[in-house]
Amino acid sequence: MTTTPTRPWTRARAPRAFVLALAAGALVVGTSACTGGDDDTESTGTTAPAPDPVTTTDPADDGADDDASAPAGDDLLAGTHQVDIQTYGGEWVTTTVEGGVTTVTDPAEAGGVPTTWVFEPNGSAFQVRTVATTDAEPSCLSIPGDGVVTVATCDPAAADQQIQVGMLDQPDQVNISSEAGVVVADQEGGLAIEPDPSSPASVFTLVDRGAASES
Repeated sequence: MTTTPTRPWTRARAPRAFVLALAAGALVVGTSACTGGDDDTESTGTTAPAPDPVTTTDPADDGADDDASAPAGDDLLAGTHQVDIQTYGGEWVTTTVEGGVTTVTDPAEAGGVPTTWVFEPNGSAFQVRTVATTDAEPSCLSIPGDGVVTVATCDPAAADQQIQVGMLDQPDQVNISSEAGVVVADQEGGLAIEPDPSSPASVFTLVDRGAASES
């Protein structure tokens, strides 16, 4: 009797191979699904533009540029401040006990006479009033002519007291003049009159000395 051997293990491997194939197919499908999800996200997602930076302004800074560009000397010519008048050479303009005008290297050398002045608007010109008084009367800068610079009892209508003030490029620096000419610091002391305003001796600096008292 001839017996044909059987191979039961052959039938057993076939399901295993089928299961492995199904598992591999599921892995491919799962991978494709994940990849497809990422593509969908990238294709449909949008990136919002970054917002523009917000610029804030400090209210305290408002008008700062305007203040910086305004001539500092304007306030000193409003009649509300008393000032020292310093020459280009560093001396100080003051009055004398005798009622004249001179210059000193140190205000302490003025012998107790106040060295401060007040520029008071007077129409299109100024009166330059000294804080020092003569017989309790206020005195103002006077340029009567002939190269003389002195003081006289303040009179808004007096022609010799109509003083022109020209602002220069540097803060608080001015030229002082009248119809008689340009005021300059005399090399020998005191003040004089010259026709040329371009001389360095015609440059004066106004130094703020606080609020002015009423005349």
